[in-house]
Amino acid sequence: MDKRVILSIKGNQTSFDGQNNSIELITEGRLYTKENKYYIEYEESEISGIEGTKTSFIVEDNKILIERAGNHETKFVFQTGRKSINCYQTPFGYMELGIYSSKVDWDIDDKHGKLDIHYQLDFGWQYASFNSLLISYDEAN
Repeated sequence: MDKRVILSIKGNQTSFDGQNNSIELITEGRLYTKENKYYIEYEESEISGIEGTKTSFIVEDNKILIERAGNHETKFVFQTGRKSINCYQTPFGYMELGIYSSKVDWDIDDKHGKLDIHYQLDFGWQYASFNSLLISYDEAN
């Protein structure tokens, strides 16, 4: 299976000082399966600030991975009840991020689906923000 999909990506961040920021992106992407994993991917644009980067959501067993390849390479692992340490590439070098996932849920098939991720973000072992990410897709006509 390899299909074009329309993606809706909604992110919300509440920082340690209570400030709330939200973002929403609608874009065309690709859905395919490989080795019993679902892949949802799209090309970042100038609007996201990481143009020249391909973002992939990989759903496998009991976790979701977000991988970015190209100008801004990184890999995030989300697994309910677990903390992962990840490196994030910035224009100034790599930064270590801690991600504690409180909710990692998905409901996906060949025509439509959604990924729902809630997590706490730490910089240098210091709490930075609570985040949620909702990715949904529908098969493109």
